[in-house]
Amino acid sequence: MSPEVLSHAMKSYVEALKHQVSVAEAFFFGQLVEGMNGLLQLPEDVRLKIDQLIWEAAGGAAIDPTEKESQSLIAAAIMHSVEERMGMLEED
Repeated sequence: MSPEVLSHAMKSYVEALKHQVSVAEAFFFGQLVEGMNGLLQLPEDVRLKIDQLIWEAAGGAAIDPTEKESQSLIAAAIMHSVEERMGMLEED
């Protein structure tokens, strides 16, 4: 792999992580529309992992994303996923 290709891949990966963090921030600050739109732009495998984390944290109960507590839970799940993607945590 050439240095240019590797550099581009690394920059793309960092940008993807930054996007995911901005989605978490949107939920944390109550910007539901921006958060939902950003969430839909994430790769499917990342969205599925976030859904799994939310489901586990909510004890299998449905959540209402318009509630502040749910938005904080969603933001925490997104950030947990970022930490996993960065290798900071062991994946389940």
